[in-house]
Amino acid sequence: MITLYSYPTPNGHKASIMLEEICLPYEIVRVEIMQGENLKSEFLEISPLGKIPAMVDTDTGTGNAPRRVFGSGAILEYLAEKSGKLLPDDVCARTEVWNWLAFGVSDVGPTSVDMFRFAVRAPEKLPYAIELFRSELLRCYRALDIQLSKTEYLVNGEYTIADISVYPFIAIAGQTKPTMFENFPHLKRWHDLVGARPAVQRGMAVPE
Repeated sequence: MITLYSYPTPNGHKASIMLEEICLPYEIVRVEIMQGENLKSEFLEISPLGKIPAMVDTDTGTGNAPRRVFGSGAILEYLAEKSGKLLPDDVCARTEVWNWLAFGVSDVGPTSVDMFRFAVRAPEKLPYAIELFRSELLRCYRALDIQLSKTEYLVNGEYTIADISVYPFIAIAGQTKPTMFENFPHLKRWHDLVGARPAVQRGMAVPE
């Protein structure tokens, strides 16, 4: 059985979307990060920095120890390999999946989080920081829009873990500011396409 430790954030939703897509049974443990549950010693043994999502897989074969997996990117890769789904066999296509998965994990995600921290959470608004991250976020959206002008999904018209790596952050940005899509029509089309998937809708609702 897989146990997913999560919280309703874009990174958490990546893991739950993936689990819903590949139809593996799992149980969910909601980690109340706002109350510091993520900093308790038992959770730090699973996720060293106390970040969600994290996962423990006990279905590892006879005699094998349970496996911990922490971080949204690692979870997506692990589950794709375990299930044999949402990851192409072709080496070139797989390389492109890694490229765009890393783009989601290293660029879209952190830039979105930094923008939120400085524009919304910071007690003192710093115009330079806000403009810096706004500009970087627009660069990310533009790169995605260009790629999606060439293909239905991010890699070769095939839905993969690369799409899951990016989608939750685009979804929350679209909810917060629907006009963001005005200059990115291909990103909007893709957002609507991915968001219509039943497994994505279920995953975005986990944990409650």
